[in-house]
Amino acid sequence: MMLDVRGLKPPQPAVMIVEALGKLQVGETLEVIGDKPFVDMLGRLEEAGYRVELKEVGGAFVLRIMKTEDSRELTMEVKECDDKLDEITEETNVGKLLKAYPESLKILVKYGFSPLENPEMRKTLARTITLKQAKELIGMSDEKFKEMMQELKALEKG
Repeated sequence: MMLDVRGLKPPQPAVMIVEALGKLQVGETLEVIGDKPFVDMLGRLEEAGYRVELKEVGGAFVLRIMKTEDSRELTMEVKECDDKLDEITEETNVGKLLKAYPESLKILVKYGFSPLENPEMRKTLARTITLKQAKELIGMSDEKFKEMMQELKALEKG
C-alpha cells in the first residue's frame, strides 16, 4: 500500500498513516512519501511493534512500515510538551532540553545535530523529537551518543 502525504499539514499525515495501518495485514508494508522525515511518528511506530525504515530519496522522505505479529494498534494522542525537565535521558524531548538548558545547543551541534543551528528547525523539529530519535536520524554511533549524553547530564549538575 502506498500513501503520498507531501504538502499536507500536521496532523493530517499522521491521521492518514494511522488509518492506513488499520487496514494492513501482518507482513504487509505501507510506504509513505512525505516532505518531512516523520520523526514524530518513528518512535511511536516502533513502540507499537511495527518494523520501520526511513530513507531520503531525492528530497522526499520514504517511510516503510511493516506490520509484524507483535504490532499493536496505533492511537493518536498528541502530548503537549511541558517545559519541566526532571532528568536528561535518551527519551528527553530535544525542544524541552533546549528550553531547560539553552547551553545544550552547543553540545548537540558539536555532536552533529547541525539542523538545530537553524532557529526555524529549533522551533519545529526540536519539539517533536527525542534525543534517541535524533541520534537515529543522523546515524550517530552508540559511543558518540554516550559521550554526548555524559556532557548533557553534566548540565544537570550545573
